[in-house]
Order: sequence, then structure tokens, then C-alpha cells
Amino acid sequence: MSKGIVKWFNADKGFGFITP
Repeated sequence: MSKGIVKWFNADKGFGFITP
């Protein structure tokens, strides 16, 4: 990942998104 930061929430469910 050379662009964007991955934010993780509720690691139990493996939910996350990438911020610009």
C-alpha cells in the first residue's frame, strides 16, 4: 500500500476502510 492509510474498527469482524 503506497497510498492511503488503512483504519481498522472491530477487528473481530475484520471491518476496515482506506483513508486518502
